[in-house]
Amino acid sequence: MQNNRLTFMERMSERLTAIEAVLRKLEPVENLLERVALLENTIYTTKRVFTFQEACMYIGVSESMLYKLTSGKEIPHYKPRGKMLYFAKEELDEWLLRNYEPTVDDAVRMASEAAATQPFFNQKRYGKRKKN
Repeated sequence: MQNNRLTFMERMSERLTAIEAVLRKLEPVENLLERVALLENTIYTTKRVFTFQEACMYIGVSESMLYKLTSGKEIPHYKPRGKMLYFAKEELDEWLLRNYEPTVDDAVRMASEAAATQPFFNQKRYGKRKKN
């Protein structure tokens, strides 16, 4: 029994050593992944027209979501031969920047500007007033 346990421990030690060696080899992979991400960003800044998959990665949505947006004609796209989808980078940027959400400070400033230029109490009221 003792001999069997020792061989089991020896095998575990060998396996751990092998795993550690593999992990050491994987450390440079992290650097490669960072470099690939950098290259992808560079491609996105220089390219004017994206394929379907590139557009998915650029705007950060799944393929099914982008298909839904294109089928509903909610996002600008092109089909030069009737099947393949292409997207203009400039139009994707414009689409991404639609529906601006103001910050609280912006909303307060816009409300005070509107109140100064269009006082509520001086407006005509339409409809019947309720009598108390």
